[in-house]
Amino acid sequence: MMKTPGVELQEPLTIALSTGDGKSDCTEVSKLLDSAGNVPDGSIKRYEQIVHAAKAFIFTVIIKQGRAVCTIHYPGVLQVTGYCEEEYAKQPMLWYNMIHPEDRGIVLQQIDQLLRGESPLPVKHRITHKSGFTRWLKNTSIPLFDAEGALIAYDGLVVDISGIEHAEEQQMQRIADLTTSLSLLKKLHNLLPICCSCKKIRDDKGLWIDVDAYTTEHYPGTTFTHGICPDCARKLYPEYCQDTPAAMLVSRLVDDIRFH
Repeated sequence: MMKTPGVELQEPLTIALSTGDGKSDCTEVSKLLDSAGNVPDGSIKRYEQIVHAAKAFIFTVIIKQGRAVCTIHYPGVLQVTGYCEEEYAKQPMLWYNMIHPEDRGIVLQQIDQLLRGESPLPVKHRITHKSGFTRWLKNTSIPLFDAEGALIAYDGLVVDISGIEHAEEQQMQRIADLTTSLSLLKKLHNLLPICCSCKKIRDDKGLWIDVDAYTTEHYPGTTFTHGICPDCARKLYPEYCQDTPAAMLVSRLVDDIRFH
């Protein structure tokens, strides 16, 4: 694990995201974290195997008088972020700069709660991996207190959830596509294909049938009365549509048929 000093900044929340105040080499941190001063090699190996399988890493931020004096990045940070512990040691603000600009607010809010001694809910946020790709992380952090109840540190577990987020995005996209398709089907359901010439209607089997046959099949109980409109009467029976008494009688009969 790498104990990283940092630089002192003015904003408490931003300081908490940095790696320290630049004056401490974290030699006192070992006493807080491990009374023996070191960790058995076997335990380190088991830890590395676990975090590698989980695509996760643990970090510890040491707090003194409300300020971060150093951050310890444990093995696994390289796999998740692309940066090793030494790189974080050389660049105190590396972690903050990696956070997606749109997500920095929620991360700062989590830190603000930690500095107040609260246990915030886990947060999901994006970072820019060293490779340039965007990764989704889930950060779960808890405060640590000394015997007098003073905040001395907070531990964080960071898990790469990019695969889960990608799967959720795909699922949401599929749901959106299905919703769009359903809306389109509803619109198509209200469309009735009809020939612009003979006025036959195409049914769901692709057959073209007369309007009366289609209506009778799809709207049971419908009864048709077959009349003839004046335009068709003049076209089909011009001899009966002149200004003669017989034609006028036919016209009245046509109107009677049309309106009854």
